[in-house]
Amino acid sequence: MRRQSGELIVSAGRGTSLIIGQLERYLRQTRLSRIYFAEDTVAPPALAYVTHFPRLYVPLSGTQNLQIAQNSNSCRIQAQPGEAVFVPENAWDKPEWSSSLQVLTILFGAKQIGISLVKHSGGSETPVSAMKTHIHGAHDGLTHNLLSALMVFAADRGQGPLAHLLTESLLHSCLRLLKVPNAHQARKATRTYEAICLYVQENSQLPLTRESVAEHFALAPNHISRLFRQQGLMRFNDYLNLVRINRAKFMLRNYTLTLKEVAANCGYGEVAYFCRIFKKLTKETPTQYRGIQAGGTADNPAEVSETKSRFRIRHDSQQNVSAQLA
Repeated sequence: MRRQSGELIVSAGRGTSLIIGQLERYLRQTRLSRIYFAEDTVAPPALAYVTHFPRLYVPLSGTQNLQIAQNSNSCRIQAQPGEAVFVPENAWDKPEWSSSLQVLTILFGAKQIGISLVKHSGGSETPVSAMKTHIHGAHDGLTHNLLSALMVFAADRGQGPLAHLLTESLLHSCLRLLKVPNAHQARKATRTYEAICLYVQENSQLPLTRESVAEHFALAPNHISRLFRQQGLMRFNDYLNLVRINRAKFMLRNYTLTLKEVAANCGYGEVAYFCRIFKKLTKETPTQYRGIQAGGTADNPAEVSETKSRFRIRHDSQQNVSAQLA
C-alpha cells in the first residue's frame, strides 16, 4: 500500500483479491431492489462525468449522492446499499461527496473493464482509500450480451425485477471474469496503456496533464509519453485532445450549451484555445460544426460506421483513435 495525495492506494494484486472478496460477499448477502438509470436528456453541469462507455455504481455502505438526468430533468438521487446506478454511454453523472461511502464502480470500456472500490469519509473529493483492478480484453460474449440488454432496458426507461436481475447477472459475470485468468493476457505495457486511456476518457473534463496522470498511476511522466508513442503512435496530449474534442462534438450536436460551457465541460479553461484545437482536429470551428449538424448534414460514412460499432475501439494510430471517438 502507498499514500498518494492523501489517498491510500492498494497494490494491484492485493486490490484484485479484496475486490473479489467484497463482490462475492455483496452478491451473497444482497438482492438489488432498485436501479437508477441516468440519461443524456439534459445538458450536463460543469465537471460532470460523461464517457463513451457505460458504467455502473454499486454502493456497499453509506449513501451515494449523485446528480443525474432522469425524465428530461436534472435531479439528485441518494443511492443506498441494495441499489445501483447505471450510466449508459454518453449519459452523465456528477458525484457529491457529502457523506461517508464505500462504492464499487465498474467502467465497461471497449478494451478492458475497469473496477475500483473506493472509500470516502465525506466532505472531500479525495477518497480515504482506493483499490483498483481491471479485466483485460473487456467483454466476453455473456458479459457483452448482458450489458447490451441493460443498455436497451435503460433506453426504454424500464424498471421492475428484470432491471434488478440483469444488473445482478452483470455483476456475477464480472466476478467470473475476475476469478478466471485470461489465457491470452496482454503485455503489461499494453494493459497499462489501455488503463490510462480508460482513465482519460472518464476524467477528460478535469484539468488533466501528463504529470497528473503519471502521478495517479505512480509512473514517471516520461514513461507515459513512451507508452503513447509505442502503443498509440501519438503523443499523450494528442490523445487527450482527441477525447475532449469528440466529447465536445457530442455536446454541440445534442445540447444548446454556449461555447464557454462546452469548453468547460471538456476540460478547456479558455474558449479561444478550445476553438483553436477544435478547428485543428475537425477543420471546422465549433459554431460551423454545430450549424452543419443542425442543418441535417450527415456525418461522413467512417464516423457513422464507427458510431454504430458501440463497443469497438482501436488505438492503432491517431486516425483510428479519432474515428473511434467520433
